[in-house]
Amino acid sequence: MKFESIRRNKGFRMVRTVISQGSRRHVTAIALAAAAACVLAACASEGAPQLDEAGSTPAGSAQEANEATPEPEEEPPAEAADEHSQEETCDWDSPKISGAAEPTDAQDGELTEVLVGAWQHTHTDEGSGFEEVTNDHRFVFPAPDRMLYCQDVPGATENKENATDVVLNDTRIEWGGGEYGYTVLAWEADTMVWENPVGGGYLYLLQRR
Repeated sequence: MKFESIRRNKGFRMVRTVISQGSRRHVTAIALAAAAACVLAACASEGAPQLDEAGSTPAGSAQEANEATPEPEEEPPAEAADEHSQEETCDWDSPKISGAAEPTDAQDGELTEVLVGAWQHTHTDEGSGFEEVTNDHRFVFPAPDRMLYCQDVPGATENKENATDVVLNDTRIEWGGGEYGYTVLAWEADTMVWENPVGGGYLYLLQRR
């Protein structure tokens, strides 16, 4: 009886040992398969770009794409047009202008720039204050060194025009070698006061046309 019991016990141990060894092999195989699956999953995740919740690539990828795209070149700003540009014409089709005598005593801006344009001689001061001019006298300056004088006096001159080169000598507009000229006493954007030495030093009030 003891011998059979021992043999049975030994058989039980052998069976249990065989079963234990088989279980270990099975568990080891499962562990190896799981490890291989994890390695494959890791490789796949590293090789493919990660998507955010909206299904787009991360900001880093978008930034790299933007950096790779060349930016359009900025066009140079257009050159600003001159504040005053003037053709050499009396423009007789437009009427003469008039208005209240509002002379200026300022010297506002560069005279070489303010001078360019078309001007109407609207008032004259012969010593008793500015009075309105009834005739049509226009001064046109296409440039600081060019003057077109336009005169329309009923019964005397009709749309008369005289053009000449001038020299701006400080504040004096000269022509004829300096023999003739007007002295600009005051100026601003749309108003000038000249002194005409002929006749005793009359003052002319001019307004921009």
